[in-house]
Amino acid sequence: EASQGEVSYIGGKNFVAIVRNAAEETGLPIFTNLDHSPSLEAARQGLAWGFDLVHFNGSTLGYDENLNQTKTIVAEAHAKNVLIEAELDTIPGGSSFHTVSAEEELKQTKLTDPDQAAAFSEKTNTDILAASFGSVHGFYQTQKHIDLTRLREIRTKTNCFLSLHGGSGMPNEQVKEAIKIGIVKINVNSELRLAFRKTLKEALADNQELAVYKIMPPVIDAVRQVVEEKIKIFGSEGKV
Repeated sequence: EASQGEVSYIGGKNFVAIVRNAAEETGLPIFTNLDHSPSLEAARQGLAWGFDLVHFNGSTLGYDENLNQTKTIVAEAHAKNVLIEAELDTIPGGSSFHTVSAEEELKQTKLTDPDQAAAFSEKTNTDILAASFGSVHGFYQTQKHIDLTRLREIRTKTNCFLSLHGGSGMPNEQVKEAIKIGIVKINVNSELRLAFRKTLKEALADNQELAVYKIMPPVIDAVRQVVEEKIKIFGSEGKV
């Protein structure tokens, strides 16, 4: 998965090519996902780059406009055999350390109405829905909590797959319960970035080496350990 900032840095076409080369070398079916495209233009760029899944985030639009734009990009993506993830209500926060509590962040957030989610998923024909049920992006001063009751009702009433954003720092048992309810895609970013930053800082402090490729192995290993642990927690170990 690549964020909008990451594709701006590395180039979306470059990102897809690197991942596809890795898939060919390893023989693994690696999926490319463009996260949080804020406009139809950005989502269409993801289609042009060749991503397998594009997340169109129209949650800042009014409901009707979000529905109409999502419906448009879904039709365009399906014509190219690409999946779309839509976002109905804004999932707040960002990939950073926040000085407020998770509860305070959520006070300004509209949680997704299950009936509205049902209508939205049916009318747009989206493949995946990112709904708002208590998760927030980044790290907070208090523990995050998923509204499992709301999630169950959304799952019961919708006809598409459901995703969980803001997976970093989420209690493992809640994540496991969300998966049992029907979550099929979980976004984790902040924990990976934290492992990268922490280990890189240690590597630079302990090593006078100038060659980047000699400094990076422990950094990459730290990120790998987080990924492997998440795979186990999500119940995906040994599955393709």
